[in-house]
Amino acid sequence: SGLLTDRKTGPEAFTEYQREYGDIFLFWIGPHKCPVFCLPEHAQAIFSDRHTFDQSPLFLPNLDLLCPNGIIILSGSKWKRHVRVMLSVFKRAKIVNYFETILHCTDQFIDKHLDDNRIYTDLTLGCQSLVMNIIAFIAFDHDLEAEIDSSCALALQDFVYYAGQFMMTAWLPRWLVRLYLTLNWKYQHARRILCELSKQIVEQEQNKQNETESQRPKNLIASLVSSINEQANDEQISSGLTQAEIFDEVLMAITAGTETTAKVLSWFIFYMSKYPRVQQRIRQELKEHEILMGDNAHSSLLSIETLDSLVYCDCVTKEVLRLAPVAGITARRALRDTVVDGVPIHRGQDVYVALYNMNKDPRYWHHGDPTEFIPERFLFEDKNHHPYAMVTFGGGHRACLGQDLAQFELKLMIVRLMQRGVSFEDTPENIGGCKQQVTCAPKHLVVRVRIDHD
Repeated sequence: SGLLTDRKTGPEAFTEYQREYGDIFLFWIGPHKCPVFCLPEHAQAIFSDRHTFDQSPLFLPNLDLLCPNGIIILSGSKWKRHVRVMLSVFKRAKIVNYFETILHCTDQFIDKHLDDNRIYTDLTLGCQSLVMNIIAFIAFDHDLEAEIDSSCALALQDFVYYAGQFMMTAWLPRWLVRLYLTLNWKYQHARRILCELSKQIVEQEQNKQNETESQRPKNLIASLVSSINEQANDEQISSGLTQAEIFDEVLMAITAGTETTAKVLSWFIFYMSKYPRVQQRIRQELKEHEILMGDNAHSSLLSIETLDSLVYCDCVTKEVLRLAPVAGITARRALRDTVVDGVPIHRGQDVYVALYNMNKDPRYWHHGDPTEFIPERFLFEDKNHHPYAMVTFGGGHRACLGQDLAQFELKLMIVRLMQRGVSFEDTPENIGGCKQQVTCAPKHLVVRVRIDHD
């Protein structure tokens, strides 16, 4: 397949297999023989049947060795216990409270890290730093700006790198992977830094809750710390979480919350450099709403109501999420025998759903070439696309818990960058391609930044 040798990413390999073998094919991952389903109707059948399909450990193979209590990899009653604690803080009503926080972090990023007429080769890492700082503020009430430029950002980069490597080793014996983890000093160093950060965040919140009983907006860390119960167990769904589980959830929130959104923002920058007309149309929409900013960079011109009214910016956000091969596949495990499109699935068998294949299937996307970046598609024929033709965040009861936050955060960062006069120009070295880690980032992202203060 080319996955182990890094010649291809998962989305690239599965796209090629669909062309060669059809809409359903078998994929071996180590000893596991997994059917791969590539149509929206398949996704609908699998995602909508929560009594037959649950999260599969093959979704992120071996991640349980790095973060055994993270909600992404849990299933059954343990997942229900964790999601009971965490779900409420990801509702839109809570998310919009962080409107100004996201703007503040984006302004900091522009002011400190972007210079006019400079060529950047490391904006993927810059996007990671920006999103990590936003997540720290939103979820943990923690300011990472001082740490983000040093150990934390590098530790996160290393942690994500090794997580991606271990996902490609599902065919290896588990004892060998554990041994490698134990002996790998770079991974151990990265995990130690992130664990210390997790403990610091938890202790900071515990001290706040001990010092004051005043009501304040519930964020993720407040909800987690309030639920601490060392006797928590899966037989009692409402029994809370242990301290060890909370540390893992903090680590998972930092990693997963940063990894996906940062990669999508990197792809946005890449697409903008290739499609300058889209940048121009975004600015035109901002101008029509009278929210383009000049030198008065921190005025309160943007509101949630205005953000919601930016229709073309919404189309751009959707198109990035559709076309960027960030999370190309997901996996489910059958809880009982079933049949999907004539294919018998046995209890305990894992199946893959090829999300990226559906995102650009010409049978379901009709406005122009579905492999091209055309935000206008969401204004015309593709506005009412098949509901499962674009499920970037998965679907059903195991859809991404933070998808509302990610979409709100992404659109707001995009609007702020454009509002501040930031634009991205193509360069000869800006050839794209995909780099596989936990998710996929642009392999060669080399752009010239322009900042228009007029």
